[in-house]
This record gives sequence, C-alpha cells and structure tokens, in this order.
Amino acid sequence: MAKVTVLFGNDPQGEFPLEKAEHTIGRARDCDILVDNLGVSRHHCSIVQDGDGWAIVDKGSNNGTFLNGAQVKTQTLKHEDRIVLGKYSLVFDAYGFADKGADKRGATGGMGSEMTMFVDPEAIKQMQEKIKSGGSAPARVALSVMQGGREANCILSKTETTIGKGIDADLPIKGLLVKPIQAKVIKTDQGHRMVSTGGFRSLRVNGAKVSEKTLQPGDVIVIAGTMITYKQV
Repeated sequence: MAKVTVLFGNDPQGEFPLEKAEHTIGRARDCDILVDNLGVSRHHCSIVQDGDGWAIVDKGSNNGTFLNGAQVKTQTLKHEDRIVLGKYSLVFDAYGFADKGADKRGATGGMGSEMTMFVDPEAIKQMQEKIKSGGSAPARVALSVMQGGREANCILSKTETTIGKGIDADLPIKGLLVKPIQAKVIKTDQGHRMVSTGGFRSLRVNGAKVSEKTLQPGDVIVIAGTMITYKQV
C-alpha cells in the first residue's frame, strides 16, 4: 500500500496510508490530510487513484502545488516524489505502509477558518531549494505572525505589502472595524516603512501609536490585537 509522509522542513509531522480513491489535502478541517498553514488553501490539492498508481491534482489553490520543484495542475506520482505546499512537503512512498501509531491529524495548528496568506513565488522557490540542498537560503525580511501556535511569515518581496481584512490583503488579519487595507509596508532605499491608512483601528509599533514609521528588525507591530514582528527569516 502506498503512503505519504508530511514534513515541515525536514521534520516528519505524520504518515498517511492511501486507502481510498481520493485523499484531500489542505487547511480545512474536513481534509483527509490537514496541513494547517496560512500559505496552504483550505482545499489545496488531492492525491487520487490513477489506474494502478496515484496522481496529484491541484484544486485551484492560491499559491500553487509544486512537484519536485515544478508547479503542476495534474501529475502522476513516482516513488519518492516530493509535493511541496509552502514550507510543508509530502513525500510519496509507492511501497510503504504508515506506522499504525503515526499521528494522522497532519500538520495542525488551528487556522482552518482563516484566509489564505498569499506567498511570494520566489519565496517558495527559495524554500524548495533550501530543502533539496539541506543548506540555508539567503536571509529575507518578513512580517511574522503566530497563528494556532505556529509562525507564519509574509515575505516582503514586493514594493508594497498590504495588511487588512480584505480578500486582496497580502497579510490578512481579523478584528472589529479593521479596514480591507488597514496598513501598508512600503519598500524604500532605507528599508521598509510602515504606513497606516487611517480608520478607527490604530497602528502601534513597539507600543507607540504611529501613522508611519521606518521599521527595524525586531519591531513589534500591533493592529486590532494582532501582533506582527518585522524580522529576518
């Protein structure tokens, strides 16, 4: 019987025997393999029976499904293929059996109802290269939030990164009276500058209320009770 092993980086998170015709993978609680991370869509992809073998099928995910470094929509799986969803990987074992005592909950963390954080494709590529090489990717700057006990990073690779309640916000946050775009982080020659877009919710950096501020590594931003750290990753 085939199985998949879920990895965070290179750390095993759970094993799953492929026991039925389709196994759904994503952040929603009804998925067969739960990968609870902001970069993973609620119903991200599926592993489906394909004749005598298996195939990976993307379900219209926001950040894409990658197989051995290449983005795919539908692809037949081969032994030891690696499916990559953000920082998580699923290694396909065509001949293995899952440990009867294995944790079958997947990579959980309590974010199933949150919006998907859009992950920069270049960040995904660098993470894949890091996993394959076993080395360290170059340091990048990100907005880091804790969700469900796990850290999620929004890489600041764009000229302007948005924060808010709207579906198009790069970093989605919730809260009463939070605007669709509550704040922006703008890339400048001096680094990154945080700018409030106004409204009822204040923007605080290191406890002080600000309308805009040039950020330094380690700065803590708070909007509507959500704590965001500006840091290198």
